[in-house]
Amino acid sequence: MADPAKPGDPARPDALVVGAGLAGLSCAAFLADAGLRVHVLESSSVAGGRARSWADPTTGHSVDIGPHVLLNKYPNMLALLERLGTADQICWQTDHLLTVLDKHRPIRFKQARLPPPLQYINNLGRVLPTVPLHRLLTNIPLTLRTMRSNPADILRLDDRTGLEHLRANGVSQAFIDWFWASVAMAFINVPVERCSAASMMRVFAQALGHNDVTFGFPMIGLSDLYVPQTIERIERAGGRVRLDSPVAWLLREGERIRGVKLADGESILADQVVLAVPPTGMEPLLTESDRLSGVARQFEPSPYISCYLWFDRKLTDARFWARPWSPKEFNTDFYDLSNIRNADTGVGSMIATNIIWSHRANDMSDEAIIQATLEEISDFVPHVKEAHLLASVVHRIPMSVPCAKPGIETLRPATTAMPGVYLAGDWIDTGLPFCMESAVRSAALAAEAVLHSRGRPVSLALPVPTPGGLSRLVSRRGN
Repeated sequence: MADPAKPGDPARPDALVVGAGLAGLSCAAFLADAGLRVHVLESSSVAGGRARSWADPTTGHSVDIGPHVLLNKYPNMLALLERLGTADQICWQTDHLLTVLDKHRPIRFKQARLPPPLQYINNLGRVLPTVPLHRLLTNIPLTLRTMRSNPADILRLDDRTGLEHLRANGVSQAFIDWFWASVAMAFINVPVERCSAASMMRVFAQALGHNDVTFGFPMIGLSDLYVPQTIERIERAGGRVRLDSPVAWLLREGERIRGVKLADGESILADQVVLAVPPTGMEPLLTESDRLSGVARQFEPSPYISCYLWFDRKLTDARFWARPWSPKEFNTDFYDLSNIRNADTGVGSMIATNIIWSHRANDMSDEAIIQATLEEISDFVPHVKEAHLLASVVHRIPMSVPCAKPGIETLRPATTAMPGVYLAGDWIDTGLPFCMESAVRSAALAAEAVLHSRGRPVSLALPVPTPGGLSRLVSRRGN
């Protein structure tokens, strides 16, 4: 067993970060840039966590754990990529917002340069064949109420489901099925009848106030966006990223945490410890008496399945299209990476897809999932049936994000967990949905807290999106 390094020992890190996912590596990089020597401890053999990529063993092409999308209104992730020098590796879809395949009819949604939330009015003619005007109009009272709400108003909706809130505000079932069911699944990864109304309406409130939202897609593997760059910064400042180093428990001195003990018995001391692990990984690190242990147990994973398919020919010029959510179908979003990536993706189209809230596919074989995916691709690209499928792979991911069920927003913990311990991860209280932006903002908040405890106050976290246009004029200010 290694002896723990004592204060003043050059081998002793200034801070420890447990977890080498997006939040952990970002936090460690922020601290390293501030001159701290940080050790990052990761239980698995690879860094990147739920935002990683690797070379597919069959094709050799880079595949992500699952397709991820960036938003131009989320500044923390973009600022991180600027800091790391990879911001130019995002392909921004600026010609239109998105394409939705609705009953075999592709609808290209565009934003008009009108004061928010009027930016979508130019899509009315495209939508009316599917949803009659009187059904669409039932969403207006809810929209006005949301525009007038401040964050505290929205948080108070955490005691009910999204579906309950929509019905209470008079939204028609037809519009719920067509619009809200897909919004909940796409942004919350939980069905509308199960998700927190607060989680769902916060996304809606933030989206209402902008007429220039743009989706971005990584042109390289997710890991290549940030993993080697953050590790280089950490090591340059004298720190380390240690893989295959699971933490068994926290070392305590009275009420304060003084370090960690690894599963192999090694003890590592540090004045500050950042826990950058998902809630499902918190319990082994904590005792029953720790309030955080009980909080973490309330967070459940939302699973998903991603498919990658390689074809012998180009199938489409589209980068991305979506399908309305239906429990009777599977994939909700599709990406032709041959129109996005700047590296080799094969001789034809390389298509990635997501099955969100994937319980309905748990008992299906990989082959059956691929066949169902091919059928759903053919709805958008009928001539896929003439193409030859060269290779395919199915990724089954236990957790995309935590489930935003009723009550969970109120439970999201603050950055400072206990003396000497700070939290980072998308599940922390960041004012954002569970996503990469939340992970990076939490990392910045944790780095701020660590530096503040060392007498070095600094501002790293950028604010959450605030509404503009008419939304800004009618919204109630305050928390």
